[in-house]
Amino acid sequence: MMKKNDRFIGKCTGLAENGLGVVRYEGFCFFVKNALPEEEVVVHITAIKRNYGYGFVEQHLTCSPHRIVPRCSVFGRCGGCQLQHLDYSAQLEVKRQHVVDCFQRIAHLEPLIKECLGMEDPWHYRNKVQVPVAIKKKQVQVGFYRTNSHDLIPYQTCWVQTALQNRIIAFLKDQIEQLGCADVFRHLLVKHSHQTNQVMVVLIVSAYPFAHSDLLIQRCAQQFSQIQSIVVNINTRKDNVILGDQEKVVYGTPQIQEELDGLRFNISSQSFYQINPIQTQRLYRYVIESAGLTGQETVADVYCGTGTIGIFASRYAKKVIGIEVVASAIADARINAQQNRVENIEWICGDAGICTSQLAKAGTKIDVAIVDPPRKGLDEATISALLAMEPMRIVYVSCNPATLARDCARLSAEGYWVKQVQPFDLFPQTMHVETVVLLSKGEVDSKKIR
Repeated sequence: MMKKNDRFIGKCTGLAENGLGVVRYEGFCFFVKNALPEEEVVVHITAIKRNYGYGFVEQHLTCSPHRIVPRCSVFGRCGGCQLQHLDYSAQLEVKRQHVVDCFQRIAHLEPLIKECLGMEDPWHYRNKVQVPVAIKKKQVQVGFYRTNSHDLIPYQTCWVQTALQNRIIAFLKDQIEQLGCADVFRHLLVKHSHQTNQVMVVLIVSAYPFAHSDLLIQRCAQQFSQIQSIVVNINTRKDNVILGDQEKVVYGTPQIQEELDGLRFNISSQSFYQINPIQTQRLYRYVIESAGLTGQETVADVYCGTGTIGIFASRYAKKVIGIEVVASAIADARINAQQNRVENIEWICGDAGICTSQLAKAGTKIDVAIVDPPRKGLDEATISALLAMEPMRIVYVSCNPATLARDCARLSAEGYWVKQVQPFDLFPQTMHVETVVLLSKGEVDSKKIR
């Protein structure tokens, strides 16, 4: 019987969702840090659970041809990236295979799953960064937490942030240290619009005003001409929620703007906007293409957020109905529609399941449904309402292949053909993958759905 601190030799057969290598020994599965597919390794066991264990690579007996030297000096300690030691083409295949595995294992479906669409330059892509602030041994530290811990790992340069974000974070750290006000800081949040080059800085603190707060804000605004907005967010909670409910705009405007395919969108401190604007534009164009819009359709944009996909779709549809439970997001969506002169959208604020059920009961005709739910996927009420409305096509955008596969199995059992599955790499250097699935009604092909 294997136990903690034992060692064994095994071969890595794949990567788990958290980026750990999968190594089996006598039928028992171990999740092993720093193991890549096809590598033969000596595993040092760190923990044994009932059905699986954990370990790390004590020695590589063979190395993957796709193994590379990570760019980041804190890779392996910081919890932000999981794949910097794997070349980019192999990262894309790992993500595609994760989608394949979920459809086979969870949905028992085998549709054609296309190659994951990656980036020409898979670095410096993030338009948002939020980093914790701490005081350790009387020194101010800014960094990211080690995976599954509260150990803060300081960094000099984060390679998935923009260079401007890195400079602003470094400047704020130095100023907070100089002015002696670190004790009130919880997080720093920087949003950087790639197309407009506008920046919003959010100072997340436990109290305001704080010592030299006016001077800090003044220095920050003077140092970086790109900063259009500085917001103080006050969070007195004792849990891990980052943003508090109370905030104040202390410099500039309440929002910054980003441009996407000729459309302009407002971004506030708490509004959701896709992290990777380059890939987001490709993804949205693919969504519209998959929807097969001719200008005659009524489209339901379920979980519409601030209205980005719905506003995209409005240019090609007769009417769009956007549904979102977060009131502030709907308010932003209305503003976004107005400034883009979009008039063929109706916004509904409420729970997705309840609102879609009400539309179904009212006999609302929906030709195409676009759904972009949170990681937990669609709830039963939403699926039942979609089935009742009988759209000819459902375009499902997902950040979680497991719940995506589960929901596709449910929809396919009701007569929807899983016609296209296209993974997108919106989060290079991490294990996360975004996937777009086209489900089509009345075109079931038993050879393609099993």
